[in-house]
Amino acid sequence: MSTIKDIAQKAGVSIGTVSNYFNNPDLLNPQTFDRIKLAVEQLNYHPHYAARALKSHQTRKIGIIPVISAEENKHQGSSDYVFFDFLSAVNTAAAERGYGVLLETVLNEVDETEKYIQLIGEKQIDGFVLLGTRLDDSRVGLLLDQKFPFVTFGRTSRLAEHPWVDVDGAQGISKAIDYLVSIGHQRIALITPPSSLYCAQARLESFHHSMQMHHLPIDDDLIIEGDFTEEAGIQLMNTLLQLKRVPTALLAPNDISAFGLMKAMQLNSLKPGRDISIVGFDNIPLAYYWQPSLTTIAQPIRQIGYMVANILMNMLEGVPGLSQKLIEPELIIRESTSSI
Repeated sequence: MSTIKDIAQKAGVSIGTVSNYFNNPDLLNPQTFDRIKLAVEQLNYHPHYAARALKSHQTRKIGIIPVISAEENKHQGSSDYVFFDFLSAVNTAAAERGYGVLLETVLNEVDETEKYIQLIGEKQIDGFVLLGTRLDDSRVGLLLDQKFPFVTFGRTSRLAEHPWVDVDGAQGISKAIDYLVSIGHQRIALITPPSSLYCAQARLESFHHSMQMHHLPIDDDLIIEGDFTEEAGIQLMNTLLQLKRVPTALLAPNDISAFGLMKAMQLNSLKPGRDISIVGFDNIPLAYYWQPSLTTIAQPIRQIGYMVANILMNMLEGVPGLSQKLIEPELIIRESTSSI
């Protein structure tokens, strides 16, 4: 079995330089990095991470605990593309640096807290990636109290106290309203994510501000709390179609719920884009192929997952660098919106 000493001899470098290749690759110049990489491949060397973990008291595992309710497990609609893309990016980033990802699904927030406490107590992981951040997030308080490493995808009310990466949803809503107003829309509806989430408040505040900036009235009947499912989109569109004055445009909490809105329109002999303009949020691949194709606020989910994982691993390895990042979204205009 090859050793680090063998790699150093083959690459013509010191053992310390090979160690930097695995632990601090940014310290190496590109030529040295490539020479060591070639030697590693030729010798078919695999670092013995278990031994390194025993020495450093690290597991070299990142924990992710999504909440997926029993109802969601029975859901037959479109898949959660955003979660799978995010998870794929985290796995890729972790694998590149010799980490594994431990995924533990729970059914509710009570089980969620217990699972965090269990994994910390059992020393199964070195740090957590948190998803679906809430305005007042008990997970953040727990991990801060425990002084346990974590990074969130999304902000919380304690955003100054912990590392995070987020998409500027408020800016996304502002861009969407500016565009809709520019093509003649004034009666615009907003479906927010669940109110407990941080992103719901940010989007709602941006909606109010943007409508006021354009001197447009805000109708409380056109601001509805929803969720991220296709079924919710269908139900909420049916509710909106019962109003005496239906909206001419509608902002959905994500692309999946936007598909439900569009499906309900089609079942009522209405055409998305012609009768009511629909804007989604995420820009999942299916948004391009849906009929009609979906105008949406795009967030680079793979880039975010990769960034979140690397921030956490840098923290675990004591590498200084970025700890908070707000990403600007892009408005992708397609067929589900049109001028009045």
